[in-house]
Amino acid sequence: MKAAKAFFITLVVVLLIGAIFLIGKDSIMKDVKATQEQTQSDSEKKSANPITKAIVSEAIDSYAEQSTGKTKEIYESMSEEDKDTVTEIIANNVSLDSVSEVQSYVNSGDASGLMDYAEENLSEEELEELKDIMSKYVTP
Repeated sequence: MKAAKAFFITLVVVLLIGAIFLIGKDSIMKDVKATQEQTQSDSEKKSANPITKAIVSEAIDSYAEQSTGKTKEIYESMSEEDKDTVTEIIANNVSLDSVSEVQSYVNSGDASGLMDYAEENLSEEELEELKDIMSKYVTP
């Protein structure tokens, strides 16, 4: 009789633990999935597509090579880390639609139009990063 009672109590405890696990499993899985999605979206925001980044980097290098005067001087004096940061910001915000618009600002030397474009399309953090980099290399 004691063995049956002990077995019954053990069975009830195991079933309760199983029920708690099954009920909590859905909640735990939702939390895990939400965390994975958040991590994935954060990494997508922080890192541009490697192909896009390579294309942007090549375009910047080519533009800097063809430039003369202050633009070329500034680009050549930039650290690799700062060049990578600028490339990453541009690559994160470039699209087929915006390339021609930005190119027209660059070709015409319209710094004001380019700044307006940047303020409309870049995040506050990206603008601050670019301003910090610019302040390192451009003397007033």
